[in-house]
Amino acid sequence: MTYLSFLESLLDEAGKMAMTFPRQVPARIKDADANQVVTQADLAIGEWIRRRIRERFPSDSLIDEESGTVRGTSPVTWIIDPIDGTANFAAGSPLFGVMVGVLEDDRPVAGGVALPALSETYVAEKGHGAYRNGIRLEIKTEGELSQQLIAYGIDIYPAEIAYDCRMLTGIASCCRGIRMSNSVFDCMMVATGAYGAFVHRHNRIWDCVAPHMIIEEAGGIFSTIDGHGPDYSDSLSKSLDVFPVLTAGPGFHETLVNMLRTHSFE
Repeated sequence: MTYLSFLESLLDEAGKMAMTFPRQVPARIKDADANQVVTQADLAIGEWIRRRIRERFPSDSLIDEESGTVRGTSPVTWIIDPIDGTANFAAGSPLFGVMVGVLEDDRPVAGGVALPALSETYVAEKGHGAYRNGIRLEIKTEGELSQQLIAYGIDIYPAEIAYDCRMLTGIASCCRGIRMSNSVFDCMMVATGAYGAFVHRHNRIWDCVAPHMIIEEAGGIFSTIDGHGPDYSDSLSKSLDVFPVLTAGPGFHETLVNMLRTHSFE
């Protein structure tokens, strides 16, 4: 099974749909987490993506950030984030995306990301490469870490601000500059080689699977902050789990794992 053409079509249309919604719109804060917001666009796009997937793959399971899980009978699970960076979207920022990932037996096998405001669609499938608007991506590690831009995403948890500041101090001491969109835009900049790495300590499963596949197929490394592969086992029960993510070009990953470990204990 190859998912590339389906994902590309699905995300291209979902991205166009996102751009039809008015910008700078009210966003409702989610009861479970004040860092998370939702708009009518999230709900409508999620419903449309789920319908398209169910029409084509009726036996597969679904995990949608906004609507929850649907258990199917096949070993395949689709992971949907209708709008990643909803706070950006609602504020009128172009730095938001649409994400769809595919797990087979709880292992990532395909994924796609649309950055609608930039007219960019990224797709990847295990063993078939990663592509941006049809052009193959290949991360080339060149130069020193000190020459790289590194993105760091922060969700505001008051008890953890000091921890994030330690992490930022460590990263800032060894790179050219810090960038923060707090959305999948940052991860795609790693996939293109524009950024050397991206760190986010509070991702959920729908933030991970699609960019995981794109980064790996482009030649990068997608891991937890301690350097291990994310655990997607029993994926339908993982909606509340937190994934602290580090993704980087292969020449920078080990250095960043060691640096983050050091600063986490200061």
